[in-house]
Amino acid sequence: MYVDISITEEDLRLIMGKPFEPRYAAALRDAFCPACRQKEDNAVRPEKLWLNPAGDVIVEGACSSCGAPVEKLLETGVEPRQYDQAMAIREYKVEIGKDYEIRQVD
Repeated sequence: MYVDISITEEDLRLIMGKPFEPRYAAALRDAFCPACRQKEDNAVRPEKLWLNPAGDVIVEGACSSCGAPVEKLLETGVEPRQYDQAMAIREYKVEIGKDYEIRQVD
């Protein structure tokens, strides 16, 4: 079963490390909305963060232009240090913390 777990912005900060501030802000400002088809100068307003089994983070939110639901993928799982940190957070939350929500992806 392919399951994403919820994480906090603090968890994402730990996963991304020092480049968190500029990279996260840049990623949020670069979002395509399938509803209004807006790409240039469009942003996603984050509402929920999900960590997938590949170590990537999905930002679930709303389009800043029209308010439609938008998801933005942050490929944190491709960088070894970020992947290791993501898996450590995932393991802690699942095995010890139990402070997460899940969403099943088909």
